Amino acid sequence: MKLCMRVRHSSEGGKVEMAETSMEAVAGDTAAEPRKLVSFAHRQLREAILTNAIPADSTISQVQLAKHLGVSRTPLREALRLLEHEGLATVEVNKKVTVANVSPEDLDALYALRIQQESLAIFTSVQKADQDRLDRSREHLEGMQSAIGDHDYVRWANHHRIFHMSLVDGVSDRFCKSIRQNFDHAERYRRIYVNESDTNWNQSQVDHQSIFNALVEGNPAAAAELLAGHYSHTAKGVLAAIDAGYTPELMNAAVTMAISLRFQQK
Repeated sequence: MKLCMRVRHSSEGGKVEMAETSMEAVAGDTAAEPRKLVSFAHRQLREAILTNAIPADSTISQVQLAKHLGVSRTPLREALRLLEHEGLATVEVNKKVTVANVSPEDLDALYALRIQQESLAIFTSVQKADQDRLDRSREHLEGMQSAIGDHDYVRWANHHRIFHMSLVDGVSDRFCKSIRQNFDHAERYRRIYVNESDTNWNQSQVDHQSIFNALVEGNPAAAAELLAGHYSHTAKGVLAAIDAGYTPELMNAAVTMAISLRFQQK
């Protein structure tokens, strides 16, 4: 497989060049620090996967990737390890790299996990929210709205990630680590949902505002239920694009579990 040199810009639908002189993009000379090369290789490959420049379920050799990026195998292997952690690729014993497939089964399992984990986390964390946290959440909610108005996906995604992580602030490190990993794994599905129509993007903001309102009101059960509904809207929007006939049984069950938290509220 040949790595595509041009990728679709997700926020404007235009074309942007992928870096062809990779080392120059990282440092002014060939003595770039290893961690910068890892970051560069990870960023380039992640964007290529998320924008479908490297299609889902495709396979490419590490030799090809290293040659294209202009880096050695050592930083490339570390970058690939990060992509594996995010659920975007797997590295096989023959040194081939396979991009994770986009499938309704994966979507169903992923969003069921996200609903289970994050609904429980937000149910716990809402009860501990202080004014500083509310202010930070509001700041990033407003940042998302501004980015939607400018049709700037990159800026929106940055605010979106911080907003969602602020919702589960205060839960255990183990929980947060898993939540962050699944959040990153969901990026391709999130882009499919947003890119399907501006209606989807605007609906996501309505969902976020409702979740924030529950946070302000100190209503953990409502926050958990609204978060579950938000993820359900997103997943079903993606299914409409990739497999309209698929029934997300795991996710539907997870939503029911999230709703049941209302019986745990004091």
